[in-house]
Amino acid sequence: MTTIVFFRNRKSGSLLGFEATGHAGYADAGMDIVCAEISALTQATLNGLKNVLGAPVIYDVDPEEALVTARLMPEATQDQENGAQLLLQTLLEALQAIQRDFPRNVRIIFKEWR
Repeated sequence: MTTIVFFRNRKSGSLLGFEATGHAGYADAGMDIVCAEISALTQATLNGLKNVLGAPVIYDVDPEEALVTARLMPEATQDQENGAQLLLQTLLEALQAIQRDFPRNVRIIFKEWR
């Protein structure tokens, strides 16, 4: 199962980042469409945060561990924060749609972050 943790600001409720870990287990490696969807979405979001917005982001990508993580840093400008909200909310909506179709393979949880 792939677990995606979304980090929320404790005060504002805004999304600060995400961590996706684990293989979905829908099919054999290289044939797993659920893993491919999640990987494409999370990496596109990470690229949008870093390269399109130029936002300060702590991130890690480890294909062997099936890990993609990104967290917006506090020094982000207001414009970067606003753009990050659009990207992260879009990621959340897309992953929730996948979770509805593949509930045994995808789990989304939320954690508060300072």
